[in-house]
Amino acid sequence: MKKFTFKPKVYLDFFESFPGYIAVLDEKGNIIATNKTWQEAALKRGLIARSDCIGYNYLKLLEQVSEEEKKDAEETKWGLLEVLQGRMPLFKKLYRFHDSNKTQKEYLLTFFRLTNEPKLFVILHEELPKGEPTQETSSKEEPVSTSPSAEWITFVDKVINPFLELLKGSLPTELETLRAHISEEVKRFIGQTIRDIHPLAGLSTKEAQIALMVREGYSSEEICKYLNLSKEAINFYRKRIREKFGIKGKKISLKKYLDQLL
Repeated sequence: MKKFTFKPKVYLDFFESFPGYIAVLDEKGNIIATNKTWQEAALKRGLIARSDCIGYNYLKLLEQVSEEEKKDAEETKWGLLEVLQGRMPLFKKLYRFHDSNKTQKEYLLTFFRLTNEPKLFVILHEELPKGEPTQETSSKEEPVSTSPSAEWITFVDKVINPFLELLKGSLPTELETLRAHISEEVKRFIGQTIRDIHPLAGLSTKEAQIALMVREGYSSEEICKYLNLSKEAINFYRKRIREKFGIKGKKISLKKYLDQLL
């Protein structure tokens, strides 16, 4: 049995109020928590699947960059792997990028392990004061543009769906039946498309955290201690996860299903 000493509530105020970006990673590089600043930035950059990024693998994200950013991404991945595999206690890197207002900013990336079990790692992105001298020049990172599929989903969700709801109750019976059918199809389309982008997109933050930990082999008891939840709460969330994935009552373990899905 692993000894759990990390207590999220103790650090919650700092975690949420820190003006930079914070993510907590497991020893495989999977993101299991992010702070409010991180999530707000993800929404602005067009991330429609999970703004909290839970379930994304940070190492894999570093492989999905433009040719211009490749060198910086490879250096960052190398540093993260050194820390993840215990060869370095700390990794730092300076980089520059343009924000949504086309303003160039300098950031310091810091990656280190927390002193707890199971192994957890923190990645920080801190904005440097203007005029702070740097010894490293990194490529400029442009904001992630919203893909055509993301724009279409946003249009369907923000324009078509509200319009269909606005018509509710004001149409003749036959047209109301058609409207209700179209509305259900639109919701199904949005849900399925987002799930195709990321398998955990339809889950709440807590459900996604539990699903990720189940997939990594943690028992319900271990998850209880890590997330500060009762066993009843974990069982409730596990049932909700099975329902959302359509495997409630089926003879397949949640871990096996998630292994196939992720």
